[in-house]
Amino acid sequence: MKNKRKEKVVTFVQHPRYGANPIPSGVKVTADEIERSHWRYKHETYFPDTAIMADVTKQNYCIYPRKMYVDIAEVCNVCHRPFIFFAKEQQYWFEELGFWIDAHCTRCIDCRKKDQEIRFMQKRYQSLIGIEPRTEQQNKELKEIAMELYQLGYIRDIQKIQPK
Repeated sequence: MKNKRKEKVVTFVQHPRYGANPIPSGVKVTADEIERSHWRYKHETYFPDTAIMADVTKQNYCIYPRKMYVDIAEVCNVCHRPFIFFAKEQQYWFEELGFWIDAHCTRCIDCRKKDQEIRFMQKRYQSLIGIEPRTEQQNKELKEIAMELYQLGYIRDIQKIQPK
């Protein structure tokens, strides 16, 4: 009797724009063409049927441009859940936002959102601290933000959570 190996089903983190599954593009390319299109792809788990062609004239800071993008399976460095770095997301990063072409996504969308929220709270905290005198509503907001940042470990001095 043969041993049957069960295929491990991977559930990727849900991306609000792109979903949780690879997005087929309809572009037919070989694995060799994908791996020659950028040095990183040789070392990645990617989905060949998701390839989209890149506009290298829009890429910044590149010594070795990406000639195409493919959906890449990743594991988040923070929460350790699998996620997909989508080809369309890469295209947006590198051609619209101007990210350095060798930048790579290391965190899932949920962890990136949490980081954005924390940065927003830190900025709001700093702006509220600078207001003198503060209204009762501003004091309440400052205290809530300070408590949240304290619980997350970003504020270490408990005295800072008491508005003046």
